[in-house]
Amino acid sequence: RRIYTELDLVAAEGIRRDVFADLDAPQLAAVLSSLLYESRPSRDQRPPRMPDAASEAAQSALRTVWREVGALERNHRRDRGREPDIGFAEAAWRWASGQELAKVLRISGLSAGDFVRWMRQVMDCLGQIASAAPTSDLARRAEAAKDRIGRGIVAWSTI
Repeated sequence: RRIYTELDLVAAEGIRRDVFADLDAPQLAAVLSSLLYESRPSRDQRPPRMPDAASEAAQSALRTVWREVGALERNHRRDRGREPDIGFAEAAWRWASGQELAKVLRISGLSAGDFVRWMRQVMDCLGQIASAAPTSDLARRAEAAKDRIGRGIVAWSTI
């Protein structure tokens, strides 16, 4: 009840199944970004990837949850939620890891405005996860990720 994204059922079930249990703060930001981000088609971008093995494993588990939720939605004649999109995962991970804006923008291929908009959405989702988390450990990591993201241009964008 505290998660408000297009893929809220996937996020909630991911929490219930401990999909996020082994992730540090930047990895959590990367994986959650896939529930929010929607890529724009482009031939010039390199193929998206998860930043490391732990986030890749969590993303794979989250995709399994998405498929199961989708099957239930189809069986109950509901619109199926869109597929998780990893196109912003590396940028979210890099920013939450403390990397410089210029480097993150160069690697992501996003404009500063698009980058800030998506990071603000990831921050919002992290706050919702922290509020809904059944364990203080997940809540702590979600808040840590939110704090790491809320710096520089992302923090200044709210002024």
